[in-house]
Amino acid sequence: MKTVMGAALLVLCLLVGSGSVPGAGAAPEARAAVDTWLPKTGPVFNSPTGDRSARVAILGRVHEAIRHTPKGQTIRMASYNIDRRDTADLLIKAKARGVNVQIVVNANLIGPVEKLLQSRLGKDRYKSSFLVICKDACRNGSSTGNMHMKVYSFSQTGAAKGVIINSSANLGSGAVNGQWNDAFTVYGNTELFDTWVTIFRQLRLDRTVDPRRVRYSTETLGVYYQRPMHARETVTVTNTGDAPVDRLRAITCSTSAGYGVDRKTLIRINMYAWYGARGIRIAKEVAARKRAGCKVAVIGSVIADDVVKILRGAGILVKAADWDWGQKLSTSGDKMVFGPRCYSHLKYVTIDGTYKGRATRVVFTGSENWSAPALSSDEVTYEIHNASVLSAYNKRWRAMWDSPDATHSVKVKPTRRPCY
Repeated sequence: MKTVMGAALLVLCLLVGSGSVPGAGAAPEARAAVDTWLPKTGPVFNSPTGDRSARVAILGRVHEAIRHTPKGQTIRMASYNIDRRDTADLLIKAKARGVNVQIVVNANLIGPVEKLLQSRLGKDRYKSSFLVICKDACRNGSSTGNMHMKVYSFSQTGAAKGVIINSSANLGSGAVNGQWNDAFTVYGNTELFDTWVTIFRQLRLDRTVDPRRVRYSTETLGVYYQRPMHARETVTVTNTGDAPVDRLRAITCSTSAGYGVDRKTLIRINMYAWYGARGIRIAKEVAARKRAGCKVAVIGSVIADDVVKILRGAGILVKAADWDWGQKLSTSGDKMVFGPRCYSHLKYVTIDGTYKGRATRVVFTGSENWSAPALSSDEVTYEIHNASVLSAYNKRWRAMWDSPDATHSVKVKPTRRPCY
């Protein structure tokens, strides 16, 4: 009898454990599986001259994060343009499974993919999902500037919360097949994520906000958001109102043992657009650092002759990363222009040495070019104090500098296309 009762109890326990007893709940295989996937953090770079995995290195991070975003969470994206159908399909599927998908884009290059996304997500900026098109810079109501950020965020994806992928790459095919780009991923920083959500909510409203600049800052990470400068804003000798100039002026060329080269601060620049009066002003500051003893070298793409002349006049080595010159659609999307169709779209500076009075290894990267349009656009710059991050950016810089399929002598307009 005891044996029979014991066997019955054992069967009952097994049934309860398996969820097979009425009222005991769903079987484990019927429950939603816990997604333990985690996104890779830190920097990643694509290469348009590499194989498919090299070309989609950044896009792949974004796509994987979309795939792993669960029901009830929110995807927020700000991109100059989106023209990839595979990206759109993933976003549409995410909405279908209950994800809130919120997108802000610039008006210059609206094509079939963005129209498709808006038809599926809607355009009501107060709904849980939408695609909003800002005519000019979103955070100012005047008729200037662009929404130029490239930020892809996820309230949760996989097991990670508060994920931000900040990039120089838009969600377009050109960013994969014709541009060198970077992205930097961080998650789990609640204060930073909340700051970004505040900025995104301002972007989607498409109207002027104050203050112009919003800053998140710790000892190791700074994030700077901006919109066009008001005429009433004042500048000083030490605060010019132009962040790249102020940063360059904060560099000291003598540094501590173990930093820079021979105790001289090392500066590496990889800048897409560098031209005009603003470009000249920044070039003069870069030249001043060289004359003060810093070790400086530059890679540029849309870099003006007068900027190159200033840099070379100070003894700075300069190379260009612009290829396949010919007719192409302008960035404003309204005309055909003669220019490079394959180029470095990076916008970063590395400093290995003394910055703001202390020895450090810091990278500045984001969406801001060194030209006038950046002052009238929605932009973001990350300031990352981390030796391994600086090493990764300098490694990419060196790889491009040494490759005949990435950089060449300035004042040359190659018509061959090394990119895919």
